[in-house]
Amino acid sequence: MRKTGALLWLWLLLLSLWLIPAGCGPAEKAADTEIYIPILADAAWLLADGSFYNGANLAVEEANAAYAATGFTVKTELIDDGALYEKGVEMATGLARDPAVTAVLNLQNFDVSKTTAGILAESGKVALFPYGAYDSLFTGDNPYLFCGVPAFSDLGKAMAAYAVEKGYRRIAVYYNGLQSQEELVTAFELALQNSNARVVDYISSIPSESVFDAIYSRWQALGVDCVVIAQYGLDEAFAVLRTIRNRDQELPVLGEPIFNRANALAVNKEIAEGMAVPSTLIIEPGEALEDFKERYRSKYGREADIWAVQGYDILRLIADTAVKLGTNEPAAIAEALHDQEGYRGVGRHIAFEKGGALVVDVAKLPILICRDGKFE
Repeated sequence: MRKTGALLWLWLLLLSLWLIPAGCGPAEKAADTEIYIPILADAAWLLADGSFYNGANLAVEEANAAYAATGFTVKTELIDDGALYEKGVEMATGLARDPAVTAVLNLQNFDVSKTTAGILAESGKVALFPYGAYDSLFTGDNPYLFCGVPAFSDLGKAMAAYAVEKGYRRIAVYYNGLQSQEELVTAFELALQNSNARVVDYISSIPSESVFDAIYSRWQALGVDCVVIAQYGLDEAFAVLRTIRNRDQELPVLGEPIFNRANALAVNKEIAEGMAVPSTLIIEPGEALEDFKERYRSKYGREADIWAVQGYDILRLIADTAVKLGTNEPAAIAEALHDQEGYRGVGRHIAFEKGGALVVDVAKLPILICRDGKFE
């Protein structure tokens, strides 16, 4: 009986081994694998507009439908840092220690993300910055950091090209001294070197209307024909614009992309009318984009703006890359994101430089003009 039982056990073992597939490709994954991509941001700020978050959630929904048979699932959630430095660092540290995290979409305040980028990368988490971060984060050789928008230096170059094209010659620059604004205005001035345009005045503060009267008198004496505004902080940026517009309705104003926020424009449409800003994305028209817009409109009952496209494409970039590789391991995904061929999203082609900066053709970066509360 023992011999018969042993033979039966051996036969069952061989049969079970024979039934196990010889191998599984990425699309044949046997066990469920979660691709967890939290969004780290100030919830009140992110949800006030909602476009990016809506796009990201639509990406999760459609990715899960597309990959239902592969064993992969995609998950995102909003991790609220309340726009506080200490809480932002705490939340990032928690994500860095969480083995379930594949990648983090970091939309924190730049001064916070300057610290949390290192925390996430040192723990081997892919950290992608869909709204940008200081250029200096992407000048090294950290394989885990990626910027989802043009560098501030690229924006400065695009703004300078526009100023030259419009024939502006004597330009005043307002900037509030933060690192990102310094990166932008430095690139702006350097890009003017081989033209007839010059920066003739720099100011970093307009504390009151009465103080601005003296500044404006100086601008008139200098023959200023254009003002560049590089101000970090949405409310502060519009406050600067309002001060200038209260004194002069006609002076051309060229601003950084912070002004291109739908909710704020609805309130400030009169003072924003006619101002120019560089787009932060080079959106490419096509069937994929139109199909996405229709799906977005059907789900959310409103039009998809560039940030809805960004939320969708950035999240699908991570999810699609993971499924293609057959793994949710951050190291493998980070390596794949450096592929020179890049990724084709619904709105654009996405590729990264060695340090993680976005590959950008500055000559193709559109300059948008505000008309009736919209930058187009």
